[in-house]
Amino acid sequence: MPSMTSVKYSNAKFRKIAMICGIAAAAVILVAVGIYFLIHNGVFYKKTDTDGKSYELTAEMQADVSETAFHRGYMFSRTMRLLSEDRQMDPWVLSWYSIPGTTRNVPAMESAYVDSFDQVLLLESYVKDGKRSKAESLIKAIDSSLTDGNGYLLAFRKADDLAGEKDRKKAESCDGNEDPAYLLISEPPVSMKATTRYLRALLDYYDKWGSSKTLDKIKTLAGKIFEYSNQTSYRAADQMAKPTPIPVTEKSLVTPVPDEDPEDNGESKEKLVSLSGTELAAMDLEAMRRASVLLPEYKEKYEETVRIVKEGKISSELPLYAWMHTSGGYMYYTGSQTNVDVVSSLYVMVHLAEIGQLDAEGYAWISQQIYNTGYLYTSYDLMSGEALSDVEASEGYALVLYLSVIKGDERLFSATYKAMMRNYATLSTSDALYTFFRNIPESRISVYARENLLMELILK
Repeated sequence: MPSMTSVKYSNAKFRKIAMICGIAAAAVILVAVGIYFLIHNGVFYKKTDTDGKSYELTAEMQADVSETAFHRGYMFSRTMRLLSEDRQMDPWVLSWYSIPGTTRNVPAMESAYVDSFDQVLLLESYVKDGKRSKAESLIKAIDSSLTDGNGYLLAFRKADDLAGEKDRKKAESCDGNEDPAYLLISEPPVSMKATTRYLRALLDYYDKWGSSKTLDKIKTLAGKIFEYSNQTSYRAADQMAKPTPIPVTEKSLVTPVPDEDPEDNGESKEKLVSLSGTELAAMDLEAMRRASVLLPEYKEKYEETVRIVKEGKISSELPLYAWMHTSGGYMYYTGSQTNVDVVSSLYVMVHLAEIGQLDAEGYAWISQQIYNTGYLYTSYDLMSGEALSDVEASEGYALVLYLSVIKGDERLFSATYKAMMRNYATLSTSDALYTFFRNIPESRISVYARENLLMELILK
């Protein structure tokens, strides 16, 4: 029979061995976690150079922002609260939300749609801010719910379809605030604009964190864009009259109008125009340039796309851009009026500026609109260059602001920023506080995801 002394010794020895084993196990776990963290964050992964570029605000631009009531962090958080959290749409952001009025007969309203381009801008913001888990979650959501069978992004989805079984409280809807094309399309079509912007976001994600999986995804998506960039695009057009072809330049051709519906009796003011070709504003040339660095076999295709976009300029007198390039040439406008959409033209200008190929005429024209009137309107007459709409192009201001950052133009930045701040909410009791808003009919105020997310990316 062993003595008590030997039993105590054995127990102490066992405890010591157990403690050593525990420490060793904990050390192994810590090392494993550390290695996983390093691998997950791409420390050991040798990234391929995508030749990414970034544009920063100058000190004077920063000073312009600092001297106003603008709050950087608050704008993003308030936008997400209004358009995602309060709408119970996480991880999505709705297109817009109209705040309620002071009386009961002016209720809150919200969009019935989730716009894919907005979700990609949100993804870019997460990447830029280093929010990897948020970015990864949104990428998974986009891939599972916003793509067609071929991997292209759809233009939009109904919010209720994405919310699933959630019993969420919804404000009233209003067709008047929605994109007219969405209301005329029964099934969401492919959006090359959202698809090429998604390519940019994935390239930024890859540059920040790397991974062979992301690189493979980029190569697959880039191949689809380069091989099948000619897609059908849609635009709502008025039906008041059929236009007579107008000789604009040597590139002049008949603009498309939708066929008349014999059952319509002329009551419908808008119908849908659909064309197959290259939508100029949808060609994110910087994303395509970076993709061609990874995939040199597409370099010629990229250069051909740049040529098509550049040659889509309407004229020296009106250096805005066509809507589409088709097998028959360029399509400048749709419907019965010769109106050119300024926002789509501004996307073209930004894309050209990012690759250093924006001509001086276009930049001078848009600058003069800001300097001379301080306003941008949604459409301009193809012949006279005069504004055809009295609706401000709110999204356009953010694009001009970014254009000024690319060019390092402090004067244009200051003038455009002042124009934007006209519609920046500072009333402490307003639901729209710290966001950029749009004035809509009946003295309503709406907060749209688009310009707030663009401003988040520009001023971050």
